[in-house]
Amino acid sequence: MKFAIISDIHGNYPALQAVLSDIEAEKVDRIVCLGDLVGYYCMINEVIETIREKGIQTICGNHDYALVFNNGIIERSKTCTRILTRQQQYITPENIDYLKQLEHSISFETGHKTYYCVHGGLNDEIDEYIRNIDLDYFEANNFQKDVLMSGHTHMVRNEVYGPKRYLNPGSVGQPRDGNPAAAYLLIEDDTYRHKRVKYDIAAIAAKMREEQYDEYIYEILYRGVKIGE
Repeated sequence: MKFAIISDIHGNYPALQAVLSDIEAEKVDRIVCLGDLVGYYCMINEVIETIREKGIQTICGNHDYALVFNNGIIERSKTCTRILTRQQQYITPENIDYLKQLEHSISFETGHKTYYCVHGGLNDEIDEYIRNIDLDYFEANNFQKDVLMSGHTHMVRNEVYGPKRYLNPGSVGQPRDGNPAAAYLLIEDDTYRHKRVKYDIAAIAAKMREEQYDEYIYEILYRGVKIGE
């Protein structure tokens, strides 16, 4: 089977459209999303409805969780909290219900490998930032699968530690590695291909201006960096 792994869309509907078009051209068998459909950018209903309509298996991200279970609050970020509490006002009831039922992990097997997917990490499935990782991390968590995949950091990664591999597909909606093109991952048999897809950044920027979101939230999309950089 051929898998596409996407993550961290964050309401950036033009980016999702471009990635899904590229995925369609790749003729994949299955799409898995590692979470964070909401937050940052304003087209959250369009994103969630597309994920739902296409039957894309999705896990809960920290922004998804905060919106529906924590009154939109992300303690470490005033910007994220302000955005999510605003998005609470216009997300549809159907989309709230969808986010509430999302699982915190997905496991699957393809080729000769077993995979475990979370948004965060093994210590906190929703909100752990995996930055430094080594074989001890897998052993300390008694990790039994071959491959760990997570999102959350918005950084593309493909690393081997002894018999284990760590993968991060990067972000569809807010890349942070200096490349503004949307990122996703293809898995076929035991091969991994990271792809970047250019999309209409001006379209989401215009929608954000129309909805009177602060410019600093979306101007960084043209540079492919984190807010504040």
